[in-house]
Amino acid sequence: MKKISPLFKIIALAVFSILIFSFSIDKKENDTKLVGIWKGFEKDAQIEGVEKHWIQQRFADGTYMIMFTAKEDCEVQTFTEKGKWWTEDGKFYEASESSKDIDVYKYEVKGEESVEFKSIKLLGKDNNTYTFSDYRLDLK
Repeated sequence: MKKISPLFKIIALAVFSILIFSFSIDKKENDTKLVGIWKGFEKDAQIEGVEKHWIQQRFADGTYMIMFTAKEDCEVQTFTEKGKWWTEDGKFYEASESSKDIDVYKYEVKGEESVEFKSIKLLGKDNNTYTFSDYRLDLK
């Protein structure tokens, strides 16, 4: 019977440790209270003179879709966004497919009908001035 070398044992242990560590780091949670269809509205909050409305669906698998409508000087634009979301340590993270930046918010669930968000990092920059609320459309 052939003996396993101590070097092989060390390498195998290192590879195993790296695999376990990488799986634990990539684990993202989803606060189930945020799953569903939500609507929101803001005016002058990010850009003076711009009014935005949105409908967002957050799925339990950590993906989302948003449809925005923005109005400025009587002109209306609509656009959509898709990406991934997760929560960790009382923070909400949103990573759009169209951007390399991850938006980070503090959030507070207000009963079953609304969630308040306050930005921490937005469009890759520290920002703690943008706040908004989402309101549930698909009440259970």
